[in-house]
Amino acid sequence: MKILIGIVIVIAVLIGVFAIIPVFIDEDVAFSRSIEIDKPVDVVYGVVKDYSYYKQWNAWTMMDKNAVNELTGTVGEIGSKWSWKGDTVGTGSLTIEELIPNKSIKAKLDFVAPFTAVAQDLWDFEMVDSTTTIVKWSYAGSSGSYFMRYMNLATESMVAPQLEKGLSNLKDLIENLPEPQAIETGAEPIEN
Repeated sequence: MKILIGIVIVIAVLIGVFAIIPVFIDEDVAFSRSIEIDKPVDVVYGVVKDYSYYKQWNAWTMMDKNAVNELTGTVGEIGSKWSWKGDTVGTGSLTIEELIPNKSIKAKLDFVAPFTAVAQDLWDFEMVDSTTTIVKWSYAGSSGSYFMRYMNLATESMVAPQLEKGLSNLKDLIENLPEPQAIETGAEPIEN
């Protein structure tokens, strides 16, 4: 009987610890990565706000070549939306909410499956000189519930490598685009 009581006490303590730990975990998570691209700021900004380029550089998209991608709204404008559905990447969408030309892009990131979450996809562009741009890509989110705060402990380690790879791919794409194509909105639509 003492063993059974001991087991019950240990289980109760573990459940209590599990229930208390989220108090000490911040409900918000935010991080960013940046890269220098050898192209003018208007070219870099133009490509990033144009979701039709995403399949060419976005590491998330490249994880699931069989995912179905869809663009809606006017390409490169507020309300433009890129949606995806795939076995590896799940289901979700990215919608432009705010554009400050050659300065920043703010988009809403909606994850629908395999889990639901909402976050912000943020871009900042800094012109170093007439031919060089520093690009900062940020992720900012908030846990949906008390126990979802545990996810915040792993979010950066899961998402940041995708930002880093995406920025590297973006740099390669933009630095190798012919000039007229690089600034043309909607140059290559997403194909499934």
